Amino acid sequence: MTKFKILIIALILPLFAFTLHKYYISLVKVEYKTENKSVQITMRIFIDDLQETINKVYEANIELGVSNEVKEVNTLILKYIKDNFHVKINTILQPYQYIGKEYENDVVFLYLELTNVENIESIEIKDSMLMDIYPDQKNIVKLQINEIKKTFLLTVNKDKDLLKLN
Repeated sequence: MTKFKILIIALILPLFAFTLHKYYISLVKVEYKTENKSVQITMRIFIDDLQETINKVYEANIELGVSNEVKEVNTLILKYIKDNFHVKINTILQPYQYIGKEYENDVVFLYLELTNVENIESIEIKDSMLMDIYPDQKNIVKLQINEIKKTFLLTVNKDKDLLKLN
């Protein structure tokens, strides 16, 4: 009987090791649309991570992805994005519009757009989202500018990166 218990523990213990450790990752897609002269940005963030961060940073008590979501949510999300996500094109900080959000399972998709972008010679992305609460946060930024594709891995020690196109 004791050999059976040891075998069960040996099989189950590794499963607990994987479920106890949580990874903090977000994905941001940045794509230049020449026909619209716009840069479209899609962020994929785990709902619970964004919710906890906004609640801690702004001392709020919001719940994301629920049917009775309070109207204040979009204001807080936009404020958090503006505080932690910046785009410079040709060394100039660019304003962007918050288009909205969608929920899918445990992920929230956030949509932003920069308009009237004539030409991109360089693009710098600063993304420190969630790093103020989760120091292990990794933000993956995938860029597609014209025919050039580039991926940045941003961390608390390096929260911005630059792509030069010329």
